Amino acid sequence: MNRLTLIIVTAITMLTLAGCGDSSNLIKNSKKRNAVERKFKQRTAALLHNRQTQLLDVLNNATQQEKEALKFLYAYVPLSDLSNYDGNYYLGQVQYALKARDTFSWGKLVSEDDFLHFVLPPRTGTENLDTARQVIFNELLPRLSGMTMKEAALEINHWCHEKVVYTSTDDRTSAPLATMKTAFGRCGEESVFTVAALRAVGIPARQIYTPRWAHQDDNHAWVEFWADGEWYFYGACEPEPDVNIAWFTEPARRSMLTSTTTPGYYNTKHIINREENFTRLNQVDNYTEAKDLFVKVLDENGKPAEDATVRYLVYNYAEFYSLADLKTDKNGFSSLRLGLGDVTVWASMDNNFAFKKVSVAITDTVTLTIGTTKMSDYELEMNIVRPVAKTPLPVSEEARAENNIRLAKEDSIRHAYEKTFMSRNEAIDFATKHDIDPESFASIIKKSRGNWAEICRVVEMSSGNPWVVSLLLAITEKDLRDAKSDILISHLKHTVAFKSDWDEDIWVNYVLSPRIALENMTAFKEELRKIIGDDVFTQVATNPLYAAGWIDKNIKPVGDSENYIWVPAVPRGVVEMKAADKYSRDILFVAMCRTAGVPARVNPVTGDAEYMEALLWKPAFVKQDEELKEKTAKISFDYAGKEKCKYSVHFSLARFENGFFRTLTFDYGKDVKDLPSSIDVEPGYYMLVTGNRLNDGSVLAKITFKNIEAGNSYKLPVEIREEENALESLGQIKMPDFLTKDDGSKTEVGQLIKTYGAAALIWLDPGKEPTRHVLKDLREMKQLFDDSNLPFLFFVPKEKQTASFDYSSLELPNNADFAQDTDMLNQLSKVFNRKFAASLPVIVMVNAQGEVLYLSSGYKIGSCDQLLKSYHQLRHLPAPEAETCRVP
Repeated sequence: MNRLTLIIVTAITMLTLAGCGDSSNLIKNSKKRNAVERKFKQRTAALLHNRQTQLLDVLNNATQQEKEALKFLYAYVPLSDLSNYDGNYYLGQVQYALKARDTFSWGKLVSEDDFLHFVLPPRTGTENLDTARQVIFNELLPRLSGMTMKEAALEINHWCHEKVVYTSTDDRTSAPLATMKTAFGRCGEESVFTVAALRAVGIPARQIYTPRWAHQDDNHAWVEFWADGEWYFYGACEPEPDVNIAWFTEPARRSMLTSTTTPGYYNTKHIINREENFTRLNQVDNYTEAKDLFVKVLDENGKPAEDATVRYLVYNYAEFYSLADLKTDKNGFSSLRLGLGDVTVWASMDNNFAFKKVSVAITDTVTLTIGTTKMSDYELEMNIVRPVAKTPLPVSEEARAENNIRLAKEDSIRHAYEKTFMSRNEAIDFATKHDIDPESFASIIKKSRGNWAEICRVVEMSSGNPWVVSLLLAITEKDLRDAKSDILISHLKHTVAFKSDWDEDIWVNYVLSPRIALENMTAFKEELRKIIGDDVFTQVATNPLYAAGWIDKNIKPVGDSENYIWVPAVPRGVVEMKAADKYSRDILFVAMCRTAGVPARVNPVTGDAEYMEALLWKPAFVKQDEELKEKTAKISFDYAGKEKCKYSVHFSLARFENGFFRTLTFDYGKDVKDLPSSIDVEPGYYMLVTGNRLNDGSVLAKITFKNIEAGNSYKLPVEIREEENALESLGQIKMPDFLTKDDGSKTEVGQLIKTYGAAALIWLDPGKEPTRHVLKDLREMKQLFDDSNLPFLFFVPKEKQTASFDYSSLELPNNADFAQDTDMLNQLSKVFNRKFAASLPVIVMVNAQGEVLYLSSGYKIGSCDQLLKSYHQLRHLPAPEAETCRVP
């Protein structure tokens, strides 16, 4: 045993003995307690001792229960969390988790396992961690007095709705307090916020998500909580009259997989996989009919292939997305419990692979033989069937009406808070006072929302710095909403001065900017100079690859099992921990380069770290050839269709790496004709996927495999398969002769439809996320609908109308009016035997005879695109150039 190991083991033993005087264990199960202790010691000896002062010293003065809670977290949470936060942060989380358990009457009802896995952890999803637990505990404590556990959980969701409402945002997940300050968030942020609130008062809770839907291009996240012996679900920040009711209930009943991940070993009926640091639970049975799909993998000799990787892939956003990556056992078997739709099963080992499309509903076991599939050029077509829609569940209209009254009140509370944000006039006055561009600053302040005071402080504390506005314009809208002023000020102070021979945009975006990827924003320039030293950065300034060499020498690489949530460690934390996954390592390289004044980035397509030299981006961690062009090929996309053809909507391109295809991340939604005429790519084996998602959710896909060799140019054919069936009547309703518009005037419905051949009728529920999706798509597609002249009639049922719903701000198509429904929605319900009032929005297209030629209800991404296609098909007009917008 070497001296360092002896010191570490001795320190761990002393920490363990120090807690022996307190016989009150948090983890009563001795087997689990011993397992936690072993894992804690292993991780400490391997990694955590590098942050002894920051992480481990706090154990010296902790109580026995606090020690056990800290050791559980230290043993199992993602390594990046232990790099990013210190022991005092974790001790505060532990103390308030124990305080909630001891304060609320239901604390004694929560099992040991559920407390450890679904109350104690500060992380829910991919958010930055904060002190929401402490803040929310103190705010909710008086509000929940006298309530049962289930009543409290329902009340918490109403409290969350007072604070936050749905709005689409970018992929970085804001922390709960930042979301509350902003007053809106996407579903992932709403669910993180709501889980934080539930855990803050000792109610076990977890974020449930479907990685991707099978019947439409999107995903979703929501909340499950435990109360009085049972797990329930609801929509985060979207209160309903009772539990297990949500606008996404019907989509969830068509899901292929729903899951959640928890640190450590959690014993439950169905899991997706269990690794050293975490358990990924399979919750699909809570929402839909499911079955186990078995995959048997054989090698080229027909023998069971042990330890092969099997991916269960679902078509979504024009790619084959992995729901789960699992390993085969010694008999060559892997299995996953799935909903009853189609998946593509892909097996790989030693860069050999085999794949097959499988209909789960009619398949028990599928056999794949790897090593027989060759990397040749070929094409195949695939018809992908979505899970069957289920009959909607009944909802009490009386309870819903009462709930709607309360929702309106909660909206008013949130709107009152939003009125405290800095106004445009105040922003202009502030900018004028500080001699900065008023219009630019007013735009910045509007985006900053509740974080406006932090942004103003940056300006006040950086008076005279000419780059303040440039920095604020360079970071993302979400950064404006949650960035701390001290961090932004630090970058203004510690960035290498701009030189006149530099390109200003390059310097601002890739040297001055504190935003690298999806990491927690930190003052890394100031921090890295303190802990690494100026000498290193003097070297990096003249030779950026010196940073890569320094990282290779000083930072130990770790695998995905250590950072299983894929949240990156911040640069300072990587240096202190002396270990990092690839993502965190690449962020550190970029941070070191920017600290030295070298432009650097994480490539948005490949995800690799790069630095700029002679106006060319060069990779950091691969050996470079003398001529960059010798290691690349050129591709272009050959598309002859008339429709808009969008990347990640209608087609995608993936490169074969380590047995699987990795999708290249070109700009989402970019039209094929707007992509560069020539794109440099690495040589290799590529897969081009195209897909046409039909109205019923099924997909007509085409897959093209192509070998791309260095130095050559290739045209890749982008062909979208078309549906052969003609537009058919789905049913018929009697249209009224006249409708009263909201301004009191009349519109002659029959003449309107006769003039344009059809009309779109849309019933909205303004307070719910599915309606917001539709309104956003209509705004993005406004010009296309204006060009088509399709008339729109919008209806908002009386019980759904709110004072905050402003028709004038919606940017709807020009040929649109709001009107009062007579009996059309009721007729639709009778014709289709569905209670459509409970599944808004409802979108239909009718002709002059009242025939329904298009129908969509509830949550359906792409419905506006399909509506436009249907109208052009009816009118025999040129194919629509339809926009489809992703809503995270």
